[in-house]
Amino acid sequence: LIHAVEDSKTIKYENRHLPHIFDKTQDSRWYLSGDWEEECRQLVEIIDELDNSSKFGDTIKRYEFVTFHQSYGYEEFVEGLRPRLDDDVEGNDATRIQYEIRPGAFRLLCERARREKNRQFAIVIDEINRGNISKIFGELITLIESDKREGGDNAIAVTLPYSGEKFSVPFNVDIYGTMNTADRSLATLDTALRRRFEFIHMTPDTRDSTDTSTDAPLAGLRVNTIEREINIPKMLRMVNRRIESLYDRDHCIGHAYFMSLYKVEDGKARFDALTDIFRSRVLPLLEEYFFEDWEKIRLVLADNQKPEQLQFVIEGEPEKDREEQLRQMFGETYETDTYATKKGFRIQKSAFEFPDSYIGIYSKVRS
Repeated sequence: LIHAVEDSKTIKYENRHLPHIFDKTQDSRWYLSGDWEEECRQLVEIIDELDNSSKFGDTIKRYEFVTFHQSYGYEEFVEGLRPRLDDDVEGNDATRIQYEIRPGAFRLLCERARREKNRQFAIVIDEINRGNISKIFGELITLIESDKREGGDNAIAVTLPYSGEKFSVPFNVDIYGTMNTADRSLATLDTALRRRFEFIHMTPDTRDSTDTSTDAPLAGLRVNTIEREINIPKMLRMVNRRIESLYDRDHCIGHAYFMSLYKVEDGKARFDALTDIFRSRVLPLLEEYFFEDWEKIRLVLADNQKPEQLQFVIEGEPEKDREEQLRQMFGETYETDTYATKKGFRIQKSAFEFPDSYIGIYSKVRS
Protein backbone atom coordinates (compact mmCIF):
# COMPACT_ATOMS: atom_id res chain seq x y z
CA LEU A 1 0.00 0.00 0.00
CA ILE A 2 2.82 2.47 0.72
CA HIS A 3 3.90 2.29 -2.94
CA ALA A 4 0.44 3.01 -4.38
CA VAL A 5 0.03 5.65 -7.09
CA GLU A 6 -1.09 9.03 -5.81
CA ASP A 7 -4.16 9.35 -8.05
CA SER A 8 -5.61 5.96 -7.10
CA LYS A 9 -9.37 5.96 -6.57
CA THR A 10 -9.47 2.61 -4.78
CA ILE A 11 -6.61 2.92 -2.28
CA LYS A 12 -6.92 5.18 0.74
CA TYR A 13 -3.47 5.57 2.24
CA GLU A 14 -1.89 8.84 3.39
CA ASN A 15 1.75 7.85 3.81
CA ARG A 16 3.13 6.77 0.45
CA HIS A 17 6.74 6.11 -0.47
CA LEU A 18 8.53 6.03 -3.78
CA PRO A 19 8.24 4.38 -6.19
CA HIS A 20 4.50 4.87 -6.83
CA ILE A 21 3.81 1.87 -9.01
CA PHE A 22 0.76 -0.02 -7.67
CA ASP A 23 -2.99 0.40 -8.04
CA LYS A 24 -6.06 -1.75 -7.45
CA THR A 25 -9.31 -2.36 -9.32
CA GLN A 26 -12.77 -2.17 -7.77
CA ASP A 27 -12.78 -5.95 -7.29
CA SER A 28 -9.47 -5.81 -5.35
CA ARG A 29 -7.13 -6.99 -8.11
CA TRP A 30 -3.67 -5.42 -7.96
CA TYR A 31 -1.81 -4.22 -11.05
CA LEU A 32 1.23 -2.14 -11.99
CA SER A 33 0.48 1.46 -12.84
CA GLY A 34 2.11 4.84 -13.41
CA ASP A 35 5.76 4.93 -14.51
CA TRP A 36 6.46 1.44 -13.26
CA GLU A 37 8.45 0.41 -16.36
CA GLU A 38 11.01 3.16 -15.80
CA GLU A 39 11.04 2.81 -12.03
CA CYS A 40 11.50 -0.95 -12.18
CA ARG A 41 13.76 -1.10 -15.22
CA GLN A 42 16.67 -2.79 -13.43
CA LEU A 43 14.35 -5.30 -11.77
CA VAL A 44 12.75 -6.12 -15.12
CA GLU A 45 16.17 -6.74 -16.64
CA ILE A 46 17.06 -9.15 -13.84
CA ILE A 47 13.77 -11.00 -14.25
CA ASP A 48 14.33 -11.25 -18.02
CA GLU A 49 17.75 -12.76 -17.41
CA LEU A 50 16.29 -15.26 -14.97
CA ASP A 51 13.53 -16.21 -17.41
CA ASN A 52 16.05 -16.68 -20.19
CA SER A 53 18.26 -18.70 -17.84
CA SER A 54 21.33 -17.17 -19.44
CA LYS A 55 23.24 -15.65 -16.54
CA PHE A 56 21.70 -17.32 -13.51
CA GLY A 57 20.70 -20.65 -15.03
CA ASP A 58 22.65 -22.72 -12.51
CA THR A 59 20.99 -21.10 -9.48
CA ILE A 60 17.35 -21.16 -10.53
CA LYS A 61 15.24 -23.53 -8.47
CA ARG A 62 13.43 -25.78 -10.91
CA TYR A 63 11.81 -28.13 -8.42
CA GLU A 64 9.28 -28.24 -5.60
CA PHE A 65 9.28 -30.47 -2.54
CA VAL A 66 6.05 -31.44 -0.78
CA THR A 67 5.11 -34.03 1.83
CA PHE A 68 1.82 -35.90 1.65
CA HIS A 69 -0.16 -36.55 4.82
CA GLN A 70 -3.74 -37.35 5.72
CA SER A 71 -4.85 -33.69 5.68
CA TYR A 72 -3.05 -32.77 2.44
CA GLY A 73 -5.52 -32.16 -0.37
CA TYR A 74 -6.24 -30.97 -3.88
CA GLU A 75 -6.30 -27.36 -2.69
CA GLU A 76 -2.62 -27.44 -1.67
CA PHE A 77 -1.49 -29.46 -4.69
CA VAL A 78 -3.48 -28.06 -7.63
CA GLU A 79 -5.66 -25.10 -6.61
CA GLY A 80 -8.32 -24.13 -4.11
CA LEU A 81 -9.96 -21.41 -2.05
CA ARG A 82 -7.59 -20.01 0.54
CA PRO A 83 -8.28 -17.37 3.23
CA ARG A 84 -6.41 -14.04 3.49
CA LEU A 85 -6.73 -10.87 5.55
CA ASP A 86 -7.88 -7.83 3.57
CA ASP A 87 -5.98 -4.74 4.77
CA ASP A 88 -8.58 -2.41 3.22
CA VAL A 89 -11.38 -3.68 5.44
CA GLU A 90 -11.67 -2.28 8.94
CA GLY A 91 -12.69 -4.41 11.91
CA ASN A 92 -11.49 -7.57 13.60
CA ASP A 93 -9.76 -10.44 11.86
CA ALA A 94 -13.03 -12.34 11.37
CA THR A 95 -14.59 -9.54 9.28
CA ARG A 96 -11.37 -8.94 7.32
CA ILE A 97 -11.07 -12.52 6.07
CA GLN A 98 -11.49 -12.81 2.31
CA TYR A 99 -11.21 -15.91 0.16
CA GLU A 100 -9.28 -16.18 -3.07
CA ILE A 101 -8.48 -18.89 -5.57
CA ARG A 102 -4.84 -19.74 -5.08
CA PRO A 103 -2.76 -22.15 -7.21
CA GLY A 104 -1.12 -25.10 -5.49
CA ALA A 105 2.47 -26.31 -5.58
CA PHE A 106 2.12 -28.52 -8.66
CA ARG A 107 0.22 -25.99 -10.75
CA LEU A 108 2.76 -23.25 -9.97
CA LEU A 109 5.57 -25.57 -11.02
CA CYS A 110 3.78 -26.39 -14.27
CA GLU A 111 3.36 -22.69 -15.05
CA ARG A 112 7.09 -22.12 -14.62
CA ALA A 113 7.92 -25.19 -16.70
CA ARG A 114 5.66 -23.95 -19.49
CA ARG A 115 7.68 -20.72 -19.71
CA GLU A 116 11.00 -22.61 -19.96
CA LYS A 117 10.31 -25.54 -22.22
CA ASN A 118 13.99 -26.14 -22.85
CA ARG A 119 14.61 -27.02 -19.20
CA GLN A 120 13.45 -29.91 -17.05
CA PHE A 121 11.42 -29.35 -13.86
CA ALA A 122 10.51 -31.77 -11.09
CA ILE A 123 8.27 -32.13 -8.08
CA VAL A 124 9.40 -34.43 -5.27
CA ILE A 125 6.61 -35.94 -3.16
CA ASP A 126 7.83 -37.37 0.11
CA GLU A 127 5.69 -40.00 1.87
CA ILE A 128 3.55 -40.32 -1.25
CA ASN A 129 1.69 -43.32 0.18
CA ARG A 130 0.47 -41.40 3.25
CA GLY A 131 -1.87 -39.10 1.32
CA ASN A 132 -5.28 -39.74 -0.23
CA ILE A 133 -4.01 -40.03 -3.80
CA SER A 134 -7.41 -39.82 -5.51
CA LYS A 135 -8.34 -36.72 -3.51
CA ILE A 136 -5.00 -34.94 -4.02
CA PHE A 137 -4.44 -35.62 -7.72
CA GLY A 138 -8.02 -35.38 -8.94
CA GLU A 139 -8.03 -35.03 -12.73
CA LEU A 140 -4.22 -35.03 -12.76
CA ILE A 141 -4.35 -38.80 -12.54
CA THR A 142 -5.04 -38.68 -16.29
CA LEU A 143 -3.02 -35.62 -17.23
CA ILE A 144 0.31 -36.91 -15.88
CA GLU A 145 0.41 -39.80 -18.36
CA SER A 146 3.12 -39.20 -20.97
CA ASP A 147 0.82 -39.34 -24.00
CA LYS A 148 -1.76 -37.05 -22.33
CA ARG A 149 0.68 -34.20 -21.69
CA GLU A 150 1.16 -31.09 -23.79
CA GLY A 151 2.52 -32.12 -27.16
CA GLY A 152 1.67 -35.79 -26.63
CA ASP A 153 -0.16 -38.02 -29.08
CA ASN A 154 -3.33 -37.82 -26.97
CA ALA A 155 -2.81 -34.44 -25.30
CA ILE A 156 -5.63 -33.42 -22.95
CA ALA A 157 -6.49 -30.18 -21.18
CA VAL A 158 -9.15 -30.00 -18.48
CA THR A 159 -11.11 -27.14 -16.94
CA LEU A 160 -10.07 -26.65 -13.33
CA PRO A 161 -13.04 -26.63 -10.89
CA TYR A 162 -12.15 -23.46 -8.94
CA SER A 163 -10.59 -21.06 -11.42
CA GLY A 164 -12.38 -22.39 -14.50
CA GLU A 165 -9.12 -22.15 -16.45
CA LYS A 166 -7.79 -24.73 -18.88
CA PHE A 167 -4.92 -26.77 -17.54
CA SER A 168 -2.57 -29.42 -18.85
CA VAL A 169 0.74 -30.87 -17.71
CA PRO A 170 3.87 -29.80 -19.62
CA PHE A 171 6.09 -32.54 -20.99
CA ASN A 172 9.14 -31.20 -19.10
CA VAL A 173 7.79 -31.85 -15.59
CA ASP A 174 8.95 -34.99 -13.78
CA ILE A 175 7.22 -36.41 -10.70
CA TYR A 176 9.22 -38.27 -8.07
CA GLY A 177 7.59 -40.00 -5.15
CA THR A 178 9.33 -41.53 -2.13
CA MET A 179 7.95 -43.93 0.42
CA ASN A 180 9.29 -46.19 3.14
CA THR A 181 8.49 -49.78 2.25
CA ALA A 182 8.04 -50.56 5.94
CA ASP A 183 5.02 -48.21 5.92
CA ARG A 184 3.13 -49.88 3.09
CA SER A 185 0.64 -51.38 5.50
CA LEU A 186 -0.40 -47.87 6.58
CA ALA A 187 -1.71 -46.82 3.20
CA THR A 188 -1.67 -48.89 0.04
CA LEU A 189 -0.54 -46.87 -2.96
CA ASP A 190 -3.43 -46.10 -5.29
CA THR A 191 -3.48 -48.72 -8.07
CA ALA A 192 -4.22 -46.13 -10.76
CA LEU A 193 -1.21 -44.09 -9.67
CA ARG A 194 0.98 -47.17 -9.42
CA ARG A 195 0.39 -47.88 -13.11
CA ARG A 196 1.74 -44.43 -13.98
CA PHE A 197 5.04 -44.74 -12.11
CA GLU A 198 8.22 -46.72 -12.49
CA PHE A 199 9.41 -48.23 -9.21
CA ILE A 200 12.99 -48.45 -7.97
CA HIS A 201 13.58 -50.39 -4.78
CA MET A 202 16.33 -48.80 -2.67
CA THR A 203 17.74 -51.32 -0.20
CA PRO A 204 20.09 -50.43 2.67
CA ASP A 205 23.57 -49.94 1.22
CA THR A 206 26.10 -51.91 3.27
CA ARG A 207 28.90 -51.92 0.70
CA ASP A 208 32.28 -51.53 2.30
CA SER A 209 35.61 -50.28 1.06
CA THR A 210 38.78 -48.83 2.51
CA ASP A 211 38.43 -46.13 -0.14
CA THR A 212 36.10 -43.60 1.50
CA SER A 213 35.78 -41.66 -1.76
CA THR A 214 33.39 -44.28 -3.20
CA ASP A 215 29.66 -43.58 -3.31
CA ALA A 216 28.95 -46.27 -0.68
CA PRO A 217 27.41 -44.35 2.26
CA LEU A 218 29.14 -46.47 4.91
CA ALA A 219 32.42 -47.07 3.08
CA GLY A 220 35.28 -47.54 5.52
CA LEU A 221 33.16 -46.66 8.53
CA ARG A 222 34.75 -48.11 11.65
CA VAL A 223 34.45 -47.46 15.36
CA ASN A 224 37.76 -47.94 17.10
CA THR A 225 38.33 -48.33 20.82
CA ILE A 226 41.58 -48.99 22.63
CA GLU A 227 41.75 -52.68 21.69
CA ARG A 228 38.87 -53.37 19.31
CA GLU A 229 37.54 -52.23 15.93
CA ILE A 230 33.82 -52.39 15.05
CA ASN A 231 33.03 -52.81 11.35
CA ILE A 232 29.77 -50.91 10.88
CA PRO A 233 28.91 -52.05 7.30
CA LYS A 234 29.51 -55.68 8.20
CA MET A 235 27.45 -55.36 11.39
CA LEU A 236 24.49 -53.77 9.60
CA ARG A 237 24.65 -56.32 6.77
CA MET A 238 24.37 -59.22 9.23
CA VAL A 239 21.54 -57.55 11.19
CA ASN A 240 19.56 -57.04 7.97
CA ARG A 241 20.14 -60.60 6.77
CA ARG A 242 18.55 -61.86 9.98
CA ILE A 243 15.66 -59.37 9.79
CA GLU A 244 14.96 -60.44 6.21
CA SER A 245 14.93 -64.08 7.30
CA LEU A 246 12.76 -63.56 10.39
CA TYR A 247 10.46 -60.82 9.04
CA ASP A 248 10.87 -59.53 5.47
CA ARG A 249 13.11 -57.45 3.23
CA ASP A 250 11.02 -54.28 3.56
CA HIS A 251 11.86 -53.91 7.26
CA CYS A 252 15.63 -53.93 6.98
CA ILE A 253 17.39 -51.15 8.90
CA GLY A 254 18.58 -48.31 6.67
CA HIS A 255 22.19 -47.19 6.45
CA ALA A 256 21.12 -43.63 7.34
CA TYR A 257 20.91 -44.66 11.00
CA PHE A 258 24.70 -44.88 11.13
CA MET A 259 25.86 -42.19 8.71
CA SER A 260 25.99 -39.60 11.51
CA LEU A 261 28.98 -41.52 12.94
CA TYR A 262 31.15 -40.01 10.19
CA LYS A 263 30.73 -36.61 11.82
CA VAL A 264 32.05 -37.82 15.18
CA GLU A 265 35.75 -38.17 15.90
CA ASP A 266 36.79 -41.80 15.94
CA GLY A 267 37.53 -43.25 19.35
CA LYS A 268 35.53 -42.91 22.54
CA ALA A 269 33.26 -40.17 21.13
CA ARG A 270 32.28 -42.28 18.13
CA PHE A 271 31.75 -45.36 20.29
CA ASP A 272 29.50 -43.35 22.62
CA ALA A 273 27.52 -42.19 19.57
CA LEU A 274 27.16 -45.82 18.44
CA THR A 275 25.85 -46.92 21.85
CA ASP A 276 23.32 -44.09 21.75
CA ILE A 277 22.13 -45.16 18.28
CA PHE A 278 21.63 -48.73 19.46
CA ARG A 279 20.00 -47.79 22.75
CA SER A 280 17.60 -45.11 21.50
CA ARG A 281 16.97 -46.05 17.85
CA VAL A 282 17.91 -49.57 16.77
CA LEU A 283 16.59 -51.54 19.75
CA PRO A 284 13.25 -49.62 19.95
CA LEU A 285 12.83 -50.16 16.20
CA LEU A 286 13.32 -53.90 16.59
CA GLU A 287 10.79 -53.91 19.44
CA GLU A 288 8.29 -52.27 17.09
CA TYR A 289 9.01 -54.65 14.21
CA PHE A 290 8.75 -57.85 16.23
CA PHE A 291 6.01 -56.70 18.62
CA GLU A 292 8.31 -57.31 21.60
CA ASP A 293 9.05 -60.88 20.55
CA TRP A 294 12.32 -60.81 22.47
CA GLU A 295 13.45 -64.23 21.30
CA LYS A 296 13.58 -62.95 17.70
CA ILE A 297 15.24 -59.72 18.76
CA ARG A 298 17.92 -61.79 20.47
CA LEU A 299 18.42 -63.74 17.24
CA VAL A 300 18.77 -60.54 15.20
CA LEU A 301 21.44 -59.22 17.59
CA ALA A 302 23.11 -62.67 17.92
CA ASP A 303 22.60 -62.54 21.69
CA ASN A 304 22.04 -66.30 21.62
CA GLN A 305 25.63 -66.70 20.38
CA LYS A 306 27.40 -64.33 22.79
CA PRO A 307 28.51 -64.64 26.41
CA GLU A 308 25.86 -63.35 28.79
CA GLN A 309 27.70 -60.15 29.68
CA LEU A 310 27.66 -59.14 25.98
CA GLN A 311 23.97 -59.80 25.37
CA PHE A 312 21.77 -56.76 24.81
CA VAL A 313 18.62 -58.72 25.75
CA ILE A 314 18.66 -61.37 28.44
CA GLU A 315 16.08 -63.42 30.27
CA GLY A 316 14.75 -61.50 33.25
CA GLU A 317 15.57 -64.17 35.81
CA PRO A 318 16.99 -67.72 35.96
CA GLU A 319 14.52 -70.55 35.35
CA LYS A 320 14.36 -71.65 38.98
CA ASP A 321 13.76 -68.07 40.18
CA ARG A 322 11.13 -67.63 37.50
CA GLU A 323 9.28 -70.74 38.66
CA GLU A 324 9.29 -69.42 42.20
CA GLN A 325 7.93 -66.05 41.07
CA LEU A 326 5.15 -67.76 39.09
CA ARG A 327 4.13 -69.77 42.18
CA GLN A 328 4.00 -66.57 44.20
CA MET A 329 1.83 -64.88 41.57
CA PHE A 330 -0.52 -67.76 40.65
CA GLY A 331 -0.35 -70.21 43.54
CA GLU A 332 1.07 -73.70 43.95
CA THR A 333 -1.42 -75.43 41.63
CA TYR A 334 -0.93 -73.38 38.46
CA GLU A 335 -0.02 -75.22 35.25
CA THR A 336 2.53 -73.42 33.04
CA ASP A 337 1.65 -75.37 29.89
CA THR A 338 -2.05 -74.65 30.31
CA TYR A 339 -1.70 -70.89 30.63
CA ALA A 340 1.37 -70.49 28.42
CA THR A 341 3.11 -67.96 30.64
CA LYS A 342 5.72 -65.93 28.83
CA LYS A 343 9.38 -65.76 29.63
CA GLY A 344 10.57 -62.52 31.16
CA PHE A 345 13.21 -60.53 29.27
CA ARG A 346 15.03 -57.32 30.04
CA ILE A 347 17.54 -55.06 28.36
CA GLN A 348 21.01 -55.39 29.84
CA LYS A 349 22.28 -51.82 29.93
CA SER A 350 25.86 -52.77 30.72
CA ALA A 351 26.17 -54.67 27.40
CA PHE A 352 26.02 -51.41 25.43
CA GLU A 353 29.37 -50.37 26.93
CA PHE A 354 31.35 -53.35 25.56
CA PRO A 355 32.72 -53.17 21.98
CA ASP A 356 32.47 -56.97 21.75
CA SER A 357 28.67 -56.71 22.13
CA TYR A 358 28.60 -55.12 18.66
CA ILE A 359 31.40 -57.21 17.15
CA GLY A 360 29.55 -60.31 18.33
CA ILE A 361 26.66 -59.46 16.01
CA TYR A 362 28.75 -60.41 12.98
CA SER A 363 31.72 -62.31 14.38
CA LYS A 364 32.52 -64.78 17.12
CA VAL A 365 33.99 -63.13 20.18
CA ARG A 366 36.11 -64.59 22.92
CA SER A 367 34.34 -65.60 26.13
